[in-house]
Amino acid sequence: MSRRWFHSHLNGMETQRILLDEGVEGSFLVRKSYSRKGQFVLSVRHGNKVNHIKIHNDGELFDLNGGEKFNTLTNLVEHYMTHPRVLKEQGGIPLPLLIPIGSPEPTNERWFHGQMSRKEAEYLILEKGRPGSYLVRESQSDPGNYVLTVNIDDKVAEIKIRFNGEKYDIGGGEEFLSLNDLMKYYSFNPMVDQNGSVMHLMNPVNVTRISIAGIVDRVFKLEHQKYQHYPFGGFWEEFDVLQQWETKRESTKDVGFLPENTSKNRYRNILPYDHSRIILKCCDKSLPGADYINANMIKLEPFILAEKYETRNYIVTQGCLHNTVDDFWKMIWQEDSRIIVMITKLFEKSKEKCMKYWPDLGQSCEYGKITVENLGEYAHQQDMVVRMFNISLSNYRHRRVLQYHYTGWPDHGVPSDAGSLLDLQFVVNARQFEIEAHSDVTHPLTVHCSAGIGRTGTFVVLDILIGLINRKGLDCELDIQRTTHLVRSFRPGLVQSEAQYQFIYTAINHYVQSVCSRISAEKKIEMFGREYLNIKYTDELATVVGEENVPTLNPCTAQRVLKNAITCNTYPTTDSPLVSPTLDKSNVVELLGYDPGKPNDPSQAIVTTANSCPNSPTSNVFELHSYENITSPLPSSECDIGPPPMEAPPPPPEALFYDINEMI
Repeated sequence: MSRRWFHSHLNGMETQRILLDEGVEGSFLVRKSYSRKGQFVLSVRHGNKVNHIKIHNDGELFDLNGGEKFNTLTNLVEHYMTHPRVLKEQGGIPLPLLIPIGSPEPTNERWFHGQMSRKEAEYLILEKGRPGSYLVRESQSDPGNYVLTVNIDDKVAEIKIRFNGEKYDIGGGEEFLSLNDLMKYYSFNPMVDQNGSVMHLMNPVNVTRISIAGIVDRVFKLEHQKYQHYPFGGFWEEFDVLQQWETKRESTKDVGFLPENTSKNRYRNILPYDHSRIILKCCDKSLPGADYINANMIKLEPFILAEKYETRNYIVTQGCLHNTVDDFWKMIWQEDSRIIVMITKLFEKSKEKCMKYWPDLGQSCEYGKITVENLGEYAHQQDMVVRMFNISLSNYRHRRVLQYHYTGWPDHGVPSDAGSLLDLQFVVNARQFEIEAHSDVTHPLTVHCSAGIGRTGTFVVLDILIGLINRKGLDCELDIQRTTHLVRSFRPGLVQSEAQYQFIYTAINHYVQSVCSRISAEKKIEMFGREYLNIKYTDELATVVGEENVPTLNPCTAQRVLKNAITCNTYPTTDSPLVSPTLDKSNVVELLGYDPGKPNDPSQAIVTTANSCPNSPTSNVFELHSYENITSPLPSSECDIGPPPMEAPPPPPEALFYDINEMI
């Protein structure tokens, strides 16, 4: 959790002004107490007044007026944010902590890691650093001050950096106007610790975790470093660390190497890890390799970072071969996956990238014991086709499966515009959420390209990070490198190239800017006192309002970001071409979840609440086209969701990496 809600040197009057001028209902911040040394104050806006609550600090624990005690200020604030009805005014009225008012970071340099525990800093400085490596973090025991952590001959030393509101110093030494000036000075003038060891600040350990508010600056700096130190700077530096981590993994891929399975691998050096591979259950055990498919299950729950990420599971796999189509549909049925995301064309540069694994429109085909019927196809946008399949197995009720076929990825490189891939992510998430909202079991999202690592990994990492933003708002922090490292522990090589890694940064930046643009547009509408319901901001309105009159938006308004999340502007309209003119209209309506031939009627729209869809706008701000449940309309006696998905076995220690050629 970010601690940008902490303001080290605000007084009561300044706090009052900021919360009333910049805040909304539920806005809050924490500051140092001027009247009680070593103590703190929590200030919360309720209506048109500000409540100031004392935070007691006994030197070890923090509490509010003798309430529950916490070992850090961060834990205290996070507790009351997640339990909004616990904190109350004297009259018993709840004081929820909804929207933190952010404070500026002391520096934009990448050696500053913000909020980080001592244990995390020590681990990072020893794992990634070498003698002379260093980083700076916020002090958890003494909020408002900072800690310099240095690697001295593979041992960790820590020095407190004090900040008095105006200047920085180390233990009463020379004072500096900025943290940058202090660090620059001691980089050229080494310190000496109590044991007489010289502390050289030579190699900064750069942060990969970043607040949403700093994403634009981070992308700019990485791009600048890329061209300044070409080719060994910026994005390359972060991606190279990922590649080095990959070589240290110890996970095995023995099953994929077995002779009976080699013909089932599209590329001989891209194989699934044994610990997370999907094992086909209902198969002839007497046939060698009958349970093998080149696919892995990504499950985030067992990991320490799981609380910060979606609990969704992903099936990541290669494009089908002629001899693996039956196994593919067997896997879809076994794992009860209801959505397939295909991010490749069938052929690229006259080379097959994926076997066509579905029947033509209106036709049905048997793949092993599973029958697949193509009920409908629709060109959702220029580079996306949506298909609806009915799949059935003898003695089981049939299921509906949607395929989102994205063809906008070029043969080489990455998409020039991140918007189309973000549209895909939005539509897939809206439908996936609706499916899971009407089911008691999880339905993993199946994603594949050709090799099942490059484009597939890019989509999965992007989906995880955007899900985090939608739940936490603009006050959350992202770590693109660590998230990529996390998903790679399930399937080797996910996010295959530096260009794809950079594209994730670009897409996140694009998404955040879109969110902020929507909020800015709403601010302009509010200036006229008009209700903002499914209205797009136009150039005409911009001319009336004028850019100079747009209020400055505080970047930490998390709830408002959730409330004003971007809408998908690529819904099919009445002139969107059907793939086949013979497609039945009722199938189109079920396929899309609404009738594209009818004008938008707010009275007929199904209202989507703030908590109903992680990626959707709320009903009181935008009108969202109805997403109806896509499961079969047949009576319950004829329809069954089948057995629950299997659970992937827990991962063992990390794995040996094989060089991967670019095969996407």
